[in-house]
Amino acid sequence: MEREDLTFPSGDGRCAAWLYRPAGVDGDGPCVVMANGFSLTRHDGPDRYAERLAASGVAALAFDYRHFGDSDGEPRQRFRTGLQREDLRSAIAFARSLPGIDADRIVLWAYSFGCVYTVQQAAREPEGIAALIALAPMVDGFARALATPPKALALSMPRAVADALGRHTTMPVTGPPGSVAAMPLAGEADGFARAVPEGSPWRNEFSPAILLTFAALQPFRLAHRLRMPLWVSVGEHDVSAPRRGAERLAEGAPRGELFTYPYDHFDIFLGEAQERIAGDQAAFLRRHGLSAA
Repeated sequence: MEREDLTFPSGDGRCAAWLYRPAGVDGDGPCVVMANGFSLTRHDGPDRYAERLAASGVAALAFDYRHFGDSDGEPRQRFRTGLQREDLRSAIAFARSLPGIDADRIVLWAYSFGCVYTVQQAAREPEGIAALIALAPMVDGFARALATPPKALALSMPRAVADALGRHTTMPVTGPPGSVAAMPLAGEADGFARAVPEGSPWRNEFSPAILLTFAALQPFRLAHRLRMPLWVSVGEHDVSAPRRGAERLAEGAPRGELFTYPYDHFDIFLGEAQERIAGDQAAFLRRHGLSAA
């Protein structure tokens, strides 16, 4: 397995990416394009899964959205769903252009909020995406909004409105219960602290205009349009991503498969949990002819 440090164009800037290639594979093969979760970077989990997938015989491309991590974009931490959707589409086009990659066998992999974008893209391009992997998907914004303390939501709204009106402002991604943050549920701040490695460019801040429309994001409703094989996981101790949305995503897709694990939203990037889940994802790709191993 080798890792290349690359960039690709997206909109008015460039996205930083790592390309993991499997060793000893001849000819063009599939590529997994990896979209990370809310505010996270390629350093914060996808790299660990990409290494395991490459070892199983499939290339993987992990990237940072613009304004985050190592990618271009000012002001920093500017969160816009339209820009991130564009970055995903640009990553897919870039992967398809690479030597040694079969443009007809692109797999979309996403964690948490990143699943919003991959499900939407796969629904738009049902014949062009070979498979979809949704790790702890956050695909029911309405249910998540209901689970968030009303005080935190109310105190966030002035900042969200200011950001939407063009005055760049930021607020914490996470914090302890009772704090004003997007993810203040018990265990979430500790989860980020466990999952984000030392030296990561992740920052605990984002621009909050997304909070004004978050509840309307329900991509599980697109499940019936997903014609490709679909792998979905839920965690028995996950308080961050509403479980029923993930279940409805798997149940509604013609080729959906649901996997349940005894973990929370962040343990899936650590130790035995990460190894177990990555192994199941690699097995899923093998079953559907998307791996050389």
